[in-house]
Amino acid sequence: MSRVGDRIREERTKKGVSPKQLGKKCGVTESFILDIESGRKIVNEKLLSQISKALGSNLEESMVLEASTEDKKEKDVIGNKPQKLMPSTPVKRKEVEPLAQWEEALSNIIKKVPIYDMQMTAIKDYKSFPIIDKKVEGFHPDKLIYIELSDDLLTQYRMKKGDRCLIYLNQEFINGAFQLIEYDDKRYLRKLKKTEGNKVQLIEGTGDGKALVKNIKDIKILGRLIRVEIDFK
Repeated sequence: MSRVGDRIREERTKKGVSPKQLGKKCGVTESFILDIESGRKIVNEKLLSQISKALGSNLEESMVLEASTEDKKEKDVIGNKPQKLMPSTPVKRKEVEPLAQWEEALSNIIKKVPIYDMQMTAIKDYKSFPIIDKKVEGFHPDKLIYIELSDDLLTQYRMKKGDRCLIYLNQEFINGAFQLIEYDDKRYLRKLKKTEGNKVQLIEGTGDGKALVKNIKDIKILGRLIRVEIDFK
């Protein structure tokens, strides 16, 4: 991770702000904030200023400190070399800006959909999709994520641990659909079936007919399952 990314994550966590909330305040996506924090993407001065304002902290100092540290390391390396090995031309730092520019340019035609663990605490990987008519797979690009199943509780529906589930982020309840939900501070993929009143069955797929019944007000619907992908080994 970069020093700037570390500082952003530290301040965001300290203020109790989620990546999604911070991204919304700064006009970028949740995945973009997570990429900055992990060092996958470079934050420019304008966005860093917006993030600093949103978090109420002067993060620009971190960028200056990081640049100063890199300069010092570079000077130390050059200074420790024997005189005869000194390059005849000034040492140039590795160019990273063109890569960032290419990523920004391609973001209009290619969407990197993040693959999260079940509790969405970390991004495990990305999968790229072409953007066609401003949509990916017929959906808004920023509304798609993957969830990797962490157990075998849906085997009756041919879904197993390690399978990747493409999720469309939407809070609408759909009777009989597989939906990503949250209750008791944990996230699950379950088949939802409405019963009497405001009661909803959260159906597992273990073959024993096990179903937890909850009041619809006690669960938070995060999205619905679009499809499941598996790896043949």
